[in-house]
Amino acid sequence: MADVPAPGGAIAAASATRVSALWRRFGLYALLLFVVLVWGGSFVAARALLAPEHGGTALTPTLLATVRFLLASAVFLPILAVRQRSRPIHWRDVPTFLLLGQIGISLYFLMQYTGVRLTNAGIAAVTVIGLTPLATLVVSGVALREPIGGKRTLALLVGAAGVAIVVSQGGLRVDTGGGFLLGGLCLVGNAIMFAIYTTLIRGVRARYSPLTITAGMMLGGTLGLLLLALVTEDWRTLGTLSAGQWAAIAYLGLICSVTAFFLYNYALSRIEASKAAVWIYLEPVVAVALGALLLGEAVTPQTVVGGAVILASLILVQRW
Repeated sequence: MADVPAPGGAIAAASATRVSALWRRFGLYALLLFVVLVWGGSFVAARALLAPEHGGTALTPTLLATVRFLLASAVFLPILAVRQRSRPIHWRDVPTFLLLGQIGISLYFLMQYTGVRLTNAGIAAVTVIGLTPLATLVVSGVALREPIGGKRTLALLVGAAGVAIVVSQGGLRVDTGGGFLLGGLCLVGNAIMFAIYTTLIRGVRARYSPLTITAGMMLGGTLGLLLLALVTEDWRTLGTLSAGQWAAIAYLGLICSVTAFFLYNYALSRIEASKAAVWIYLEPVVAVALGALLLGEAVTPQTVVGGAVILASLILVQRW
């Protein structure tokens, strides 16, 4: 007669499996939190390069984006070359990586940097950070048939309200000038580009590792930026940057682009796009905190209330 497994052993095994799954999900959320912290700091670094104080050298959006991703590509190029020997990118997927690069790198950062320069920090944060998770929810729902429920939509709208509360402490200036309107449109397009990128990248995750995906799309995006910058930019401007500005470029290129992009793509390969994107709601909170620590800016009650609303949105989206 065959032995019958003890019920206690099956229960223990099931319990161990659940605990392991919880730890894996906790690890993914920890990675996403780190990404948010890093990307929140990118606003401070970009500000020092696009609109420096005390008469420093100002870079154009195109030149800043190009230099940032040239630095990141210098790290990814040898990594991708080594991986091509064992797990190469198939030629049929090269157009996909080029497309991902133009959407997630070239167009995304050109629109973001142009929008920030033509509007203001408050409008930029509300538009980009408030619209991106909502746009991702819609795009991923249509393209990937991920669930779009009323509860999750409500939770995302709550998060957008929290973002508005945080950034409203500085006042939201609205101008009807052509430059401001163009900047606003760039920021809306910025959110849409990130939503499309977040959704499309899941189409190649079954065939390639997160490292290969990150390297491939970043090299494709850098190529597009470089071709544009070679025609439109004065590269001699780089010679007048201060040491602090070069440190900001290094932060943007190595920490924000190499490390954070890889970790975000890794998380995307394991959880739903809309659940990953909602974490960027924390970026305004991070930006305000870094502004207080590095720039001496005041933290108002609106920051505390808005941060609490954002955290509530995160909890609701993960539960729903």
